[in-house]
Amino acid sequence: MARQFKIINIIKKNNLNLLFNRIKDRFDIYLPIQDLNSGLIDFMKWENIASHEVNGNIKKEHGKNLNSKYIINLTEKTNKSPKFLLFPLSETLFEFEYKKDLEKPDVVNMELMSSMRSDSSSRNKIIFGIKPCDMSAIKMFDLVFGAGGKQDPYYLNKRNSSIFISVGCSKVHRDCFCTSVGGHPFNFEQADIGMIELEEAYAILKIGENVKWIVEENKDLFEKANLDDEKYYAEIDKIISESEVKIDSCYNDVSTGEIPDSMEASFNSDIWKKVTKKCISCAACTYVCPTCVCFNICDEIEDLDGERFRCWDYCMNYYYTLEASGHNPRSDIYQRYKNKINCKYNYFYKRNKNIYCVGCGRCVEVCPVGMDIREIVNSALDSVKKVKNIDKK
Repeated sequence: MARQFKIINIIKKNNLNLLFNRIKDRFDIYLPIQDLNSGLIDFMKWENIASHEVNGNIKKEHGKNLNSKYIINLTEKTNKSPKFLLFPLSETLFEFEYKKDLEKPDVVNMELMSSMRSDSSSRNKIIFGIKPCDMSAIKMFDLVFGAGGKQDPYYLNKRNSSIFISVGCSKVHRDCFCTSVGGHPFNFEQADIGMIELEEAYAILKIGENVKWIVEENKDLFEKANLDDEKYYAEIDKIISESEVKIDSCYNDVSTGEIPDSMEASFNSDIWKKVTKKCISCAACTYVCPTCVCFNICDEIEDLDGERFRCWDYCMNYYYTLEASGHNPRSDIYQRYKNKINCKYNYFYKRNKNIYCVGCGRCVEVCPVGMDIREIVNSALDSVKKVKNIDKK
């Protein structure tokens, strides 16, 4: 049986920090770091923690060893998606100043002071350890902010100056369901470099033309894989097969392409009121979702100076659709939740032929009342099946 993958290179784990040290002046390097005090895992800048756990050096802070506080965790998914590196929670778009005409005091002009700020968020980045589901989410962002006639330069500047090194999922959680929405725990299609974490090294299974320089400039840190080395292949085969078995298939009786039609057919069904009874509209699910793209734009003004910024918004918020007249077309929680599900499983698919959920399971994990998007979608699908069965009779 022909292999479905090919090992291109191997880098030993103890060479990783040497590689980062060599390229740190050209890139801000982000990777999943776990705070052992809180247990939280999030993408942090390597430079900020490199002097403690990553390099194994010990520094003192308030009598504590800093290297006992942080560890690299490439096995588990981060609590938040890494989308904030390309689409910040809050971002200044430009600054402006109101200027009065001294000869015509009643005339006030607005002058643009700056735009496309050159701060740390605009530096070249390497995002190391991003999971395949989060890379699929980047593809969704590209379709929203980078496709069509009107593109978002703020997003694209960060996107195009970033290198994505994806590490496959050797550990699968109970709330993971990427394979049910067209994904795979080792799908490296969207990544610049695709890796699998082995016991003592990382096996590179994909490397794009745009990033081959990383290996070429640091050949002493990589070893050209021996295609006959069964030790590596056996380990990779075992990791992939175990992960595939652990991921449950959520939507067994319907194809991905059929889900949008079922969502449409269930739109006016009472099922939405039933399945959302315990939802408290806290919006935790939208905050951690890697594909939520909604934002608001506001001005902050002090005296004659101001800045225009955008910040994340969320459709589960009552005020999201509140009109100036006082009318709210989605005043009830079930209406807002139904819109959120249809956005991901219906509307986006009709525009781009992609389900806008990547199956990361973060919304399931953070929901304080135990809402499960898989159960919600299945309830909607089942309601349509029942109607069809009744019609047949």
